[in-house]
Amino acid sequence: MKDEDGFSDFVRRRGDALTRTARLLIPDRGDAEDAVQTALLRLTRHWPVDSPEAYVRRALVNLATDRGRRRHLVPEPAEPRDDRFRSLPDHADAHASQLFLEELLRLVPERQRSAIVLRVVEGLSESETAQTMGCSAGTVKSNLSRGLARLRDLLPEGASR
Repeated sequence: MKDEDGFSDFVRRRGDALTRTARLLIPDRGDAEDAVQTALLRLTRHWPVDSPEAYVRRALVNLATDRGRRRHLVPEPAEPRDDRFRSLPDHADAHASQLFLEELLRLVPERQRSAIVLRVVEGLSESETAQTMGCSAGTVKSNLSRGLARLRDLLPEGASR
């Protein structure tokens, strides 16, 4: 691989952010970490690239989609119980919110979850999201709309909407 220092610097600077993105796209922590490693391994084959972060994001979306296609081999997560969220350990609010978001996103279909994570969490534009997901901007809009509606339906009574 050419420019190993540049690649190492990219991983040091963006590794945590990419792992957070993967955790939101892929519900299982271990699978998400494996996906980041796989995406970075794929990146090494093409290094250097113009936009390495976009390349890795696209790979993460593809890996999440591939994982979803094999869902019949993986047990379905259970619906969240309201009392489960009220009895979280006494951690910082930010950590509890992150766990809550991850739990809710587990219950949203992969394409909708990808649209939510890329548009809302990552702040990508519709066209960037469409390019990352490999679909049209209209598909991004409909997946985002349906995914957000699903999240609203999943919120416990009394939660801010």
